Amino acid sequence: MVEAPVRALRDAGYGVYYASYSALDRYFRLPAYGPLHLSTDATLVALAQTFDELEYPGLPYEDAVIRSDDRRVLIRCDDADLPPRPFPFTIQGLLYDPVRDVFLDPQGVYPDLRSPRLRPNIGVSSLYRLADAAVLASRYHYLVEVEELALEERLPEPDPAFQRQLLLSIMAGRHPEKGLNLLYFSGFVETFWPELQAMSGVAHVKDYHPEGDGWEHTLETLRHRKEPDPVLSLALLLHDVGKPAASSTPERAFDGHAELGAQIAARFLRRLAFPQQAVQDITFLVRYHMMPGALKVLPIHRSGPLMASLLFPRLLELYRADLSASYEGPDGYYEACRIYRNYQKHRANPYRHSDGRKSRRRAPGPA
Repeated sequence: MVEAPVRALRDAGYGVYYASYSALDRYFRLPAYGPLHLSTDATLVALAQTFDELEYPGLPYEDAVIRSDDRRVLIRCDDADLPPRPFPFTIQGLLYDPVRDVFLDPQGVYPDLRSPRLRPNIGVSSLYRLADAAVLASRYHYLVEVEELALEERLPEPDPAFQRQLLLSIMAGRHPEKGLNLLYFSGFVETFWPELQAMSGVAHVKDYHPEGDGWEHTLETLRHRKEPDPVLSLALLLHDVGKPAASSTPERAFDGHAELGAQIAARFLRRLAFPQQAVQDITFLVRYHMMPGALKVLPIHRSGPLMASLLFPRLLELYRADLSASYEGPDGYYEACRIYRNYQKHRANPYRHSDGRKSRRRAPGPA
């Protein structure tokens, strides 16, 4: 299927191809997920004449953004009259023509595609090199060591739009833990995302968390995702972000960390200029990520409104991934699913209350 923006540019007489991650996804036969990356010989003026709503994101390799069928389309203008702008790594020069269903290799990058190591282009900022290495490592088979990136001693602070796009691009990969770990060992996380860095100092009881400290546990939960849903992925990343600020007693470890985590997560996401709806959805999952495990002891007037939320299936997925990253086993997840199914069944029955009690007519309240 040829995407609408591609047809529009072709109909206007411009060359346009899938570029960067979109071309690589096609090459490695991965499902399309996240933004569509295009390269065109159209100028910005021509793009403005072709598309009604054009945004200028200020990103290093994308000159304009449009939306098509609820998908972001990032467009790079490769005008032949302008000096070339090399991507950080050679493999990003691969192009794909969706009309003819062929790949184009104008820069001779085919030998690099199957290599286990990334080959950098010369003259690219080390910040961009680090960012794209993290995304490429999270999406494909490439192995990257921090020492190979020749980073500056002090990286310049990226603007919020760049940080947001970087985080979303990593989360869209099959192995976000690889990209996040690269940012962690490079010092990027400590410098720009200190809320995440703080989790590395959280010690866990090894009987339940053999995978390590709070940061290592967080990365392990991401390995248990079933799909790269951005809301769920960011909730997994942030679900324990409140633990460093929580107090512990012999009876209760990390008391109130879910509530604290929701506040910290909201500040983090707003600093990266995430849309308000995304902030609300992600912080809801962080705030209630402990709740599925408590469903069996909670009265229906407390658990009912939570289970009525459209986000509750995602909350169950977060709980499953959280348990899967520990030694606790899946029994709690299966029990929560059983309670949720019963709630949904009773909620749909006009002759039952939401807790299963018989009623002559539909009960009021959370149902």
